[in-house]
Amino acid sequence: MKISYRLVIIVSSLVMLVLSIFFFGLLLGEDVFRVLGMLTPAEEGKVFNLLAFLFFFIFFILLWMAGLHTKKELKTIIHETELGEIRVSSPAVEALALRAVKKIKGVKEAEIRAITENERLSFQVEIVSSPDINIPQLIYEIREELREYIHATLGIPVNNAEVTVTKVTSEPRARVE
Repeated sequence: MKISYRLVIIVSSLVMLVLSIFFFGLLLGEDVFRVLGMLTPAEEGKVFNLLAFLFFFIFFILLWMAGLHTKKELKTIIHETELGEIRVSSPAVEALALRAVKKIKGVKEAEIRAITENERLSFQVEIVSSPDINIPQLIYEIREELREYIHATLGIPVNNAEVTVTKVTSEPRARVE
């Protein structure tokens, strides 16, 4: 969000706050800004003042929250080397890992989630495999490929790779006509 947009939101929320204070003062019988002559002091005027106060106060809260809302911080993986610190975002690591896993024969689809705990990098991998594949061998290949590829590409060692086969596809038979 641009700074000019935030300033407009904050200023307009402050205007809403002043208006809500004004209508709250009218509810209490005080003419805060000495403009009571414009509104009727009858009983129906109090209902109007209450509704106006609630509207402007809720609008103020919403605008204030929108003006102060900041972008969610991106999760990064930090690895120390002799040359300094390496910072890579989790989505970038997940994209690299997905690329490595999809190269393996027998993997049709894959979903990967990178997890960092105590400066250790782990992966949760869910795959859809081809039929007639040795699944324990496939899982071993996925783990090894992840370890090698991520270490070679980023220089970050992989602690663990939890692989789950969620589905085994059935390949369509070729029709001979």
